[in-house]
Amino acid sequence: MKIFLDTFAKFLGFFSAILVFIIIINFLLYFSNKSKTNFSYLQGDKDSENLIAIINIQGPIMSESLNFHNFDIFNSFDVIYPSIIEKYLEELVRKNVKALIITMTSPGGSVSASEQIYKIISNFKKIHSIPVYFHTNELLTSGAYWVSLSGDKIYANYGSIIGSIGVKGPDWLYYNDPTLISNGILGSSVESPKGIQMFSNFAGNSKDIFNPFRQPDEKEKLELQKMVDEIYEDFLTIVASSRKIEKKFLKEEIGAMFFNSKRAKQYFLIDDQKEINEIIDIISNKLKLKNKKIIINTNNETYNLFNIPKLMNKNYIDKNMLYKK
Repeated sequence: MKIFLDTFAKFLGFFSAILVFIIIINFLLYFSNKSKTNFSYLQGDKDSENLIAIINIQGPIMSESLNFHNFDIFNSFDVIYPSIIEKYLEELVRKNVKALIITMTSPGGSVSASEQIYKIISNFKKIHSIPVYFHTNELLTSGAYWVSLSGDKIYANYGSIIGSIGVKGPDWLYYNDPTLISNGILGSSVESPKGIQMFSNFAGNSKDIFNPFRQPDEKEKLELQKMVDEIYEDFLTIVASSRKIEKKFLKEEIGAMFFNSKRAKQYFLIDDQKEINEIIDIISNKLKLKNKKIIINTNNETYNLFNIPKLMNKNYIDKNMLYKK
């Protein structure tokens, strides 16, 4: 036993030393990169002051309770945070960009984070009078579609998936009269022919909400439904206002279904099927820019925790995908 404990202690010490080393390196990288730009030159006239920025983001939308995402090791995971969007926009204001294209691939995520990003971009557009066009090359659904409604236009590559205009609350799974709960090598199992007793301490009605050993009562079901209905109504209001679609049509015809880019255009959920190159041309012509310089956020070229280039990710925007004029 003593040999096992000694070996385990040595392994734990070695692992802890590696973890501390990684954290220290990322702290140093973070502070050394604070003054550096988040954007790099992509194409066009390098000397032009007519800047068009592309923000390429992907992954679930989440609120952040800690500032771990500020460090490179955590930036390696594809997640969209409100603070990251805010940081990008603050820099673009300093750079005096003429237009912004946000290319986004996301299934959605947290309601609060989606609404927060929606407001951040809406305020940016309103205060600075900068046109914002959204684009997806694959997926723009639920909270991600909510965010895209902050833009002036929404475009999608052919075959992209758009929609899911709905709200889903948390699942409440409960065991119906369980008699035995066991944990084994192959996983957990529950037997419930007649039932077992369970005791827990709590104060306040529904404080034990989502207790897996009881079903929700009618009042709880009603309140949980009200919660998602209210958020759904807000979602519908934003879609109806932004896309000029009647709420009745949204509820009865579109619902919370997914659509490919062609059907999404037919339902007015997007403006057109366009690739990123075409959107650059559209926004350049709108602003009558004879020459332009395209910049893009540089985090889409970093390496992840396992040293696998983002280039291997199909959602990565390769510079070669954008032709030069």
